Amino acid sequence: MPDPIGRGIQIKREFATRRARQTWITAAYALPIVALAILKRNQPGPVEALMSVPIRTWLIGCLAYFALLVVFSFHNWRCPACEGPLSRTFNHGVCRRCGAELQ
Repeated sequence: MPDPIGRGIQIKREFATRRARQTWITAAYALPIVALAILKRNQPGPVEALMSVPIRTWLIGCLAYFALLVVFSFHNWRCPACEGPLSRTFNHGVCRRCGAELQ
């Protein structure tokens, strides 16, 4: 007979791990955007390059990283019990598909 209490604890731990991963990857995306905004603000006049890198290259890099963030999120942000997708919020009490307790 499976251990439902042990399985519940395992699901909660896995959800906490996935939420931490999601938080770090999202923060890692926001950090360069904020840094670029600060650099741009401190540079008078039209900006053609930041730190000797053309603005277009920065834009392409940010868009590529955003695409990777979306792909990672689709893979990571799932219920540990049923592998169904979770909504965009971070504070899930239960999975809306299978009803598993996540916190």
